[in-house]
Amino acid sequence: MNLRLRTPWFFGLIGFFFLLLPNIARADSFTWTYQGTQLLSGVLSSASGELTTTDGIITELSGTINGLAITALLAPGAFAANDNVLLLPPAPLFVTEAGFSFLDSAGDQINIFAVLGSPCAGLPPDVICSPTNTYASISDDGNVDLGNFTLSPVTATREPGTLAMLSSVLALSLFMVWSRRRE
Repeated sequence: MNLRLRTPWFFGLIGFFFLLLPNIARADSFTWTYQGTQLLSGVLSSASGELTTTDGIITELSGTINGLAITALLAPGAFAANDNVLLLPPAPLFVTEAGFSFLDSAGDQINIFAVLGSPCAGLPPDVICSPTNTYASISDDGNVDLGNFTLSPVTATREPGTLAMLSSVLALSLFMVWSRRRE
C-alpha cells in the first residue's frame, strides 16, 4: 500500500490539527483572593492562594484563610453543594452559586460562592452588609461572610493529551518527509 499525501493536503491536515488545539483539555493556574466581613460580628476575613483548573473545574487549591493553611480541596458536593466550577470572562462572576469548598488546617470546611441578587435582602438592619458584595463564604461552624473575590491568571499549560497529539503530528510529519526521500 502506497501512502502518499500531496504537499498541500499534508499541510492542510497539520493546520486542521492545530485548529483543534484550543479545544483540547488544558490546565490553567490562577492566584485568587477573598476579602469578606462576617455578617453578625463584623470581623474581617481574608483568604488567598493559588488554584488550578482543568476544563473549568478546580482541581487543585492552596493558600491561607485567616492565617490558617488550606489543606485540601473538597470534592464537588462535599460541603454546601459545592461544584468547584470556575467561570472565566466574559462571565460576570468567577465562581457559581454553588462555589468551591476546602478544608483549613483547623479542620473547618469553608465554601466560597457567588451571590446573585441583593445579598442584603431580608437581613436585620443592625447587620453590616454592603450591596456591592457579590461573593460570600460559609463555614461549617455557621460563620457567613459577604465579600469580594478576585482572580488573576498565572499560566496556561497543555494537558498530556495535547502533547500526545502534537507529538503524533510531528511523527506524521517526519514520516512524510522520510517516505518522500525514499522514493
